[in-house]
Amino acid sequence: MQRTAGNAAVTAVIQRMEAPGGKRKRSKSPEEQEPAKQAREAGSSSEEEEWEEQFSADSVERISRQQTKITAMLEQADNEGISQQAKNKAQDMLDILSLLKNLAPLRSVETVREAIRLVREKPDSKTKTTYLEKLEDQLEYLAQDFPSAGPPTEDTLEAMWPQLTPAFGSSGGQVGEDGCEDRAHAICLAIAERDPAIAANHLSKQWATSSGGRVHADHQWRHHVAASVTTADGVLVIDPVFSRSGPLELSEWADRVQVNKDTNVHQTAWGFLGRPGDDNRPDQLSATEYSPH
Repeated sequence: MQRTAGNAAVTAVIQRMEAPGGKRKRSKSPEEQEPAKQAREAGSSSEEEEWEEQFSADSVERISRQQTKITAMLEQADNEGISQQAKNKAQDMLDILSLLKNLAPLRSVETVREAIRLVREKPDSKTKTTYLEKLEDQLEYLAQDFPSAGPPTEDTLEAMWPQLTPAFGSSGGQVGEDGCEDRAHAICLAIAERDPAIAANHLSKQWATSSGGRVHADHQWRHHVAASVTTADGVLVIDPVFSRSGPLELSEWADRVQVNKDTNVHQTAWGFLGRPGDDNRPDQLSATEYSPH
C-alpha cells in the first residue's frame, strides 16, 4: 500500500510541473514581417512577430523550485516505497531541469542547439517535449532580438576590451592560477552584457586538452579553456594568462598553451562551464552551474 501511495505521489508531482514560458506570436504573411521589423527598429511597441524569452530570470527561478522539489522527493524515495520506474522518471525530469538551469540564461545560439541535442537524448516524456519546444522558441527569440550583422572585426573586440578586463580575475585567484573555467565564463558573460548579438552568434570557448599527459610544461594543467570570438579575420582568443593587452589569434594561443591546434583544441558553445565529453562535445556533466566569486 505504501509503495502504491508513493508512486501516485511522484506521478502527481511530475504531472503538476508544467514548464514556464511565454506565448509566441507570428505575423500572418511575409509582407507583414518587414513592416514589423522596421517598426521594432524605430522603437515601436508593435507585437507582430514578437517572441518571448523562454528562460528569463523568473522562468529559471521556477525551474529551480521544481528542481529542489524533485531532488527532495528522490532523497526520500526509498523511505516512501517509490518504485524504480517512478524514480527513473523523476530522475529524467530532474536531469532536464538541471541542464537548463545550469545553462541559463541561454543567450547563445550554439548553446541552445547543444541543449536541444542533449534533451533529445533523454527518454520520451511530457517534460522532454515541452522543453524542446521552448528551446526551439528560444532560437526564434535570439534570432529576433539579437540577429547577427555578420562577424565582428578585431577592432570591435579591441574597443570593448576595457569592459572585459574586470572579468580577468574571476577565477577566484590571480591570473595564471587554476580557475580558467570561471574566468572564461566570466569573460563570456561580460561580452554578452556589452554586445548581446556577438554573444548570441559569434562567441565560443576554446578548450585545450592533452593526449594523455598535461597541458603546458610549466603550468601542468589537465586542460585549459578561454573565451573566443569568431571575427571576419578568424578566431581570436581572449586569455589574460597569455595576453592582457589584447586578443590572440587561435594558432598563436595554441602555441602558447603548447598544444596542437588541429588535434587538441576544441571549440564549444560558451554556455557550458565544464569540460566537454569524450567526443569533445558538451555533455550533461559539462553543464555545470556557474557561481560568480
